Amino acid sequence: MPAITADNAPAAKARAKEIRAAAQQRFEADKADCNTRMLAIGCLSAAQDRRAESVRQAEAIHLEAIRAERDAREAKLAEKEARRAAKDKDDEVGRPVAEANYRGQEAQRAAEREKRQADEQAKLEIQRGKVAAEREAKLRKIEERRLEDAKRAAASPENARKAAERKRKHAEKVQKIEQRQRDYAEKLKYREAEKAAEEARRAKAAAK
Repeated sequence: MPAITADNAPAAKARAKEIRAAAQQRFEADKADCNTRMLAIGCLSAAQDRRAESVRQAEAIHLEAIRAERDAREAKLAEKEARRAAKDKDDEVGRPVAEANYRGQEAQRAAEREKRQADEQAKLEIQRGKVAAEREAKLRKIEERRLEDAKRAAASPENARKAAERKRKHAEKVQKIEQRQRDYAEKLKYREAEKAAEEARRAKAAAK
């Protein structure tokens, strides 16, 4: 009889069932035959022994088939557990590397954000310097003109009138320049606030 494995275990179970059925069928035939004989007791005893041997053979085959199936299931389960343990080990080994890569990427993105913010801040400072220099230059020209007007006013009443008019206009120009400066400063503050809010949104999105 070939060795019983998980692959042929179902066929082995079916063969064991057939052996039991055949043993019972033969026993019934032997019993009918024994009833026709003078020494029926010995005949029936031999028939029972043959049936019992066949049943034991069938039971042995059935149990071996069950064992083969159980061993196959346990082997598959052990293999599955081994694969899972190997995967868990690989994950455990790879996790620090992945975390380090993530931290490195986050640090790089943070450095890039800081550089962008620094560049934008430097541009704003340059723009502020240009505006302040232009304002100072205009104010110097206005002051120089005022001084010249004052000198001319001292030499002539008409010049004095004209100087007063220019002085008034000068005051108005200074006031307008200062107002424009304040307006520009407000615009810069608003732009900086918008950029800061945008950077915050980007940082929040990157953190997700």
